[in-house]
Amino acid sequence: MRKSIIPHCNNPERIGYLLFPAILSASFALCYISTFIWLHHKYQGGESYYSHGYLIPLVSAYLIFRQKNRLSAMPLSSAPIGLLIIVISLAVHVFGVMGDVNFVSAFSLVMYLIGCSLFFLGKDITKAIAFPLFFLFFLCPLPDAYLDVVALPLKSMATTFSLSVIDLTGIPCMREGFRLHLPGSIFIVGTPCNGLRSLIALSTVGFLFVYFLRSSWWKKLFFLSLILPVAIVLNGLRISALLLISYAFGQEAASPESILHDGSGIVFFLIGLMALMLVGRQIHNEEKQS
Repeated sequence: MRKSIIPHCNNPERIGYLLFPAILSASFALCYISTFIWLHHKYQGGESYYSHGYLIPLVSAYLIFRQKNRLSAMPLSSAPIGLLIIVISLAVHVFGVMGDVNFVSAFSLVMYLIGCSLFFLGKDITKAIAFPLFFLFFLCPLPDAYLDVVALPLKSMATTFSLSVIDLTGIPCMREGFRLHLPGSIFIVGTPCNGLRSLIALSTVGFLFVYFLRSSWWKKLFFLSLILPVAIVLNGLRISALLLISYAFGQEAASPESILHDGSGIVFFLIGLMALMLVGRQIHNEEKQS
């Protein structure tokens, strides 16, 4: 008979064992309510890089749910280091709130949950759900200052690549920084075209795909290393497509307010996603044959 992961409530000690986590969970929600509000604002922004953030907890919960039979057979234990992680996480959260450094509070939130898992469930169960817990870090937006440092070279590389593609078509195009001059129109590669949103989304999906990929660690590392160049190439192709649309149908057809501008982002993201999936499938098939 398998031992349930949830203890039976047939004596006061077990009731107390369940009551304490319930109180701790309520305290956790109250303590991090400001962080939850901040995350909501970061996710819903029009130029947000983390609009997928709402899905991260649901994916982690699903990954844990898939292991329900395995987890129910594992005995409960307690790792004292988990309590230390809880205390440190709360201290980091307090300093983050006092210093108005919200991304630190968001990271401490995930560390708090890891500490709770160690303290209330034990090392074995925490190890079994290590990836779903790690995956929660993808709900934490990085500071805009750090993202801006990365965004500029990404936008520059994508713009250079797009001009290489345009040159192949024979359409005359002159570049002044991020201002591209076409016959009859001017195209400005703005912040939304830096490709960072696709890179972050592809990285999130890529790490999730690696979790299901049954292969050697170096092949998984190779798969993850493809995400950055794929994101740059796809963003360059998207800029090229918008330039061609602007040349053929006028500047307004490729403006940020047009359907083609927003739709092209979705289309090229799906193309990148399918390309990575095909590479992952090939790695998986090679592993099965070997």
